[in-house]
Amino acid sequence: MFFILSKIIYWLIMPVSLIAWVAIGSLVVKQKKYRQLLHTSAVFLLLFFTNPLLSILIINSWEPEAIPYNQLDGHYRYGVVLSGITNPDRPPFDRVQFNKGSDRIVHAIDLYQKGIIDQIVITGGTAAITFEGHKESHALRGFALSCGIPETDINIEDQARNTRENAIYTADLLKQTQDEILLITSAFHMYRSKKCFKKVGLHVVPFPTDHYGRSLRYTPEELIIPSLNALNVWTTLTKEWVGILAYKLAGYL
Repeated sequence: MFFILSKIIYWLIMPVSLIAWVAIGSLVVKQKKYRQLLHTSAVFLLLFFTNPLLSILIINSWEPEAIPYNQLDGHYRYGVVLSGITNPDRPPFDRVQFNKGSDRIVHAIDLYQKGIIDQIVITGGTAAITFEGHKESHALRGFALSCGIPETDINIEDQARNTRENAIYTADLLKQTQDEILLITSAFHMYRSKKCFKKVGLHVVPFPTDHYGRSLRYTPEELIIPSLNALNVWTTLTKEWVGILAYKLAGYL
């Protein structure tokens, strides 16, 4: 129920939804003064959420910086990869269909090949609500195998549907290990992931990947021309912030 409710709340307040609610209000409200106010607000929200400069500033302030390999302090038995980066129900099914976020597994493989981690742990089943879907961890395991990672050094759990369950089931899989683990997920998702894994007693070292942020370029198209990518950044952040708030209220963090 919590899983479904959080998705409904996110859908209601995501940037596109907010713009739509205000725009619809401007069409149905009869009073001219309020109709004009709602119309102006809808235009403002559209320009705000599609402004590239604002989106870059907010995402850069939220995401932790990437960590160079040579700055990792030590050697790790496990590198834990959070899924949520593929479209497992998109045919054909003879390959992994990646969404944004493939850096999670690609960097994990790189870390293994460089000898920084001994084993890759992949956590995640499916986040589908209305159907079971194909297990993401199975697809990512197959991808890691195709990249030359030995089967004995890949561990998966395929039941988790959200970040809290990622943490719980990984702790069970690793039998509450006291080893430090390298936590590998997207930078925007690292705050919630780190808190969840620490909550279940695991000792994690964050390794953020898949950054949305980047350096500012002071050109007209970067400063004032509306961008769908900017809207996507705000949408991603809204989903993450709703998740963090819901997790705090539920005591998961």
